[in-house]
Amino acid sequence: MSSKTISVKKVLVPTDFSDLSLAALDYAAHLARAEDAELLLLHVVESYPQNTGLDFRFDFTEIIEKGIQQKFQEIQQENTHLAGVRLRSQVAIGKIHSEIDRVAAEEKVRLIVMGTQGVSGITNIGKFVIGSNAYRTIQNAPCPIITLRQRPKSFDVRRLLVPLDSTPESTQKIDVAIRWAKYFGAKIQLLAVTAFFEELVVDVRDITRRVHEVERQLADLGIEYEAHIIRHQAPSESVLEFAEKTECDMIFIVTGQESALSELLFGSSARNIISESPVPVMSINIKKFDVAELEA
Repeated sequence: MSSKTISVKKVLVPTDFSDLSLAALDYAAHLARAEDAELLLLHVVESYPQNTGLDFRFDFTEIIEKGIQQKFQEIQQENTHLAGVRLRSQVAIGKIHSEIDRVAAEEKVRLIVMGTQGVSGITNIGKFVIGSNAYRTIQNAPCPIITLRQRPKSFDVRRLLVPLDSTPESTQKIDVAIRWAKYFGAKIQLLAVTAFFEELVVDVRDITRRVHEVERQLADLGIEYEAHIIRHQAPSESVLEFAEKTECDMIFIVTGQESALSELLFGSSARNIISESPVPVMSINIKKFDVAELEA
């Protein structure tokens, strides 16, 4: 594993100007300030068919963009969390998840931070983050995504919860989690959860061995950690309960499993964690994620 550390030079924050999306902006500003990173604030106006039977002479797109840019200026002037943070804003028109992924790729964004329950405006982020479109956004994004369901109690990440499973991606997952734990200066909380339906196709002893392997890896690297193995009929519920019980500051999950069976067993758990977590969730698509990109 490379000894290089993660470098976050640009953070994308999609917003619909709801309270939660502005909380995500505050959270991103805290991360950006520590790294002297640039914040890119994005508002997506969903395209909709206009009534061609009416002969309007106004450019509604231009009117909307001017109003949004004015809102951006108000946020920058009034939000004290943005003091000393480099900030740009952009307006895009189209499908929300597609535009977020497009802008992230074009701008070479290293991290996306977004709220998951927008409640205002045409571009209600909540209606796609909780549903299948949200998961598709996370699956297609070219970089890690941090999602928030509520304003976090703390912007610091001192305890990073890393759920382990029986999929082949677990080894890659740990390597990436270690880099982020170093980046945050966080303690890793390992949590292996097995369920009855999983035990029908997976040897639980393999999971136990994997946990011990990870423990040795973390010990050799001098990473502070705790490890737990529990049995629960609903893995996602157990992860959320553990996060709350141990006051973790973030949950780290991986999407984009290699096999259809892995996606069936663990994909729904990832969606549940993203949509129900009381703490921020970092999601990384292991198929699209390139560690070298974050280290450059």
